[in-house]
Amino acid sequence: MVRDAIFWKVVSGELPTSPAATLLGWKFLDYDEAARRIHVAFDANHALTNPVGNIQGGLLSAMLDDCMGPAIYAGLPPDRIAVTIESKTSFVNAAVPGRILGCGQIEHSKGSIAFTSGWLSDESGKVLARATATFRMGNLRWKGLAIPRGLARHMVARRLRAARPA
Repeated sequence: MVRDAIFWKVVSGELPTSPAATLLGWKFLDYDEAARRIHVAFDANHALTNPVGNIQGGLLSAMLDDCMGPAIYAGLPPDRIAVTIESKTSFVNAAVPGRILGCGQIEHSKGSIAFTSGWLSDESGKVLARATATFRMGNLRWKGLAIPRGLARHMVARRLRAARPA
């Protein structure tokens, strides 16, 4: 766990969550460093539903990405970034508006590649969706140049603050 990571600044409230995480109703619950597993919750509102009233599948995939990505970001220094290069979601049961619990974990990582898995469930424990994803980690770059850790933290913090709704 890297406590000066941007991720932990968001969890502590020093920085706001991203606009996408805010839209999904993302909330941090717990991180198990030994298992490299994160637990989150989503407050899924009616704005995320399809015409029949269930949470739209693409938004469930986004929630899963917001489970698996943070499992990686909890251990990344602020001058590093992880991008999803492949993801597969299996929809198991319909999801309705309300509290959705999510879990993401790193299954294996080597070098710049990490393999992750994640799942979503309702509050009764019924699995709604499962996913696997591959992430590539690298240096945070701007116009082709590697960004030093302190500057990266400042740039991301400024971007998150600017994206905060008024």
